[in-house]
Amino acid sequence: MKKNVLAFDFGASSGRAIIGIYEDGRLTLKEIHRFPNYPLEENGTLYWDIDYLFEQIKIGIRRATDEYSIDSLGIDTWGVDFGLLDRAGQLIKRPVNYRDPRTQGILAEAEKYMPLKDIYQQTGNQMMEINSLYQLLAEWQNNPEFDQVATILFMPDLFNYLLTGKIVAERSIASTSQLVNPRTGRWDEKVLESFAFSESIFPPLVSSGKPLGMIKKDLGLPPIKVVNVCGHDTASAVVSVPCNQEFLFISCGTWSLVGTELARPIINEKAYNYNLTNEAGIDHTTRFLKNCTGLWIIQEVKRNLAELGRMYSYFELANLADEAPEFKCLIDTDDLTFVAPGNMIQRIQHYAAKTNQGIPQTDGELVRCVYESLAMKYKYCILEIIDAAGKEFDTVNIVGGGSQAEILCQMVADASNMRVSAGPVEATAIGNISVQLLAEGVFKDVKEVREWIKELIAVKSYFPSTKKREWDKQFSKYQQLLKSGEKANA
Repeated sequence: MKKNVLAFDFGASSGRAIIGIYEDGRLTLKEIHRFPNYPLEENGTLYWDIDYLFEQIKIGIRRATDEYSIDSLGIDTWGVDFGLLDRAGQLIKRPVNYRDPRTQGILAEAEKYMPLKDIYQQTGNQMMEINSLYQLLAEWQNNPEFDQVATILFMPDLFNYLLTGKIVAERSIASTSQLVNPRTGRWDEKVLESFAFSESIFPPLVSSGKPLGMIKKDLGLPPIKVVNVCGHDTASAVVSVPCNQEFLFISCGTWSLVGTELARPIINEKAYNYNLTNEAGIDHTTRFLKNCTGLWIIQEVKRNLAELGRMYSYFELANLADEAPEFKCLIDTDDLTFVAPGNMIQRIQHYAAKTNQGIPQTDGELVRCVYESLAMKYKYCILEIIDAAGKEFDTVNIVGGGSQAEILCQMVADASNMRVSAGPVEATAIGNISVQLLAEGVFKDVKEVREWIKELIAVKSYFPSTKKREWDKQFSKYQQLLKSGEKANA
């Protein structure tokens, strides 16, 4: 059997179109289009350039069909952001970027409508100001056109709508919104009622792995079947974890998602206090995880250095970090200081000075500081997941772009005192492609998919080194650093 499927994977800084060529158990990936994804600033608001992004989808489709007969396509994106349609089915305005400051401090405002603890009990979602619920609240409070809203569509659903004209909400992407009840799998009536949002603006929820429809004729594109894959990029990435036992994962890209896959959600006092999230995965599973900053700070440091005329590849930056002294400085990578785009080098140095640590000066010291801090944050999250889920693990599966960073993988092994299994690198694309192949009948279930990926992908293993004692010592300091930050922000 041969199938050619097209995966569109949109990250928060870039997007690409990848053809998955499946034949007799083998998979060939061919990237046929890659493009930057930068927000637009207009009148003080950060937007996604939806017209540009949709044009990139059309370019990707044309390039793919110029070379191959495509059986289906699927789209995954980052979470929480959305577009708003009016009654005529037109976008009211560009989707707002989650890094826009409109939701800063909004949790206190949300508390007026419903206690935060009650919101968590209903939705099981990690409390983050960027969640769709709070973005929607900010939209309602600040947008005089809000009464025109007839439909909310999350980003992959919006792209699917532009392609097919069909309006649905795929479960994995909707589950990032803090608007869905993970126990019932439906829009949560209590939350909608408390915030006075009409349920009519929320589309029918559908599961991944089912065809949505054909590309509209009026787009002038080939009539390709569009499949609802796991629309949230992390959900797609977790599909590709090459393991059929209980597993611990870190999906490492611009953001890092640290968690495990469960049969049902965990919503209790411990999960709430740790601020852990429950999101929908493939086949009605729950991704029980912590959403934390990933390679974003490294990406910004790289951009800052380039602006200073120092052009490095990520591989070169890793080499510089490897040569730099250990533990000169640690940062809380989730501190609000590091959220927005800007001069990340200056912010790291300011944070080091404020917390009475050595100030990283060289390029290698800056990068090493971020990598060590990420490994510490991953350990911190892993311990929370283990405690809340009541499970033990001996391996961490790192998937996505971060699995290529050997220095980071070794640091995670040392920090966690666990084996690290790194790969696949193209986790999200492979997960997207795999769900399309499930829809095409190539595989019967996810277990079979993961067995196939295990045979298909060569993962690299990292084991704890002799530095474990030093990492444990530094982790105690890191915990104190986080506690000091919590007090300062209280």
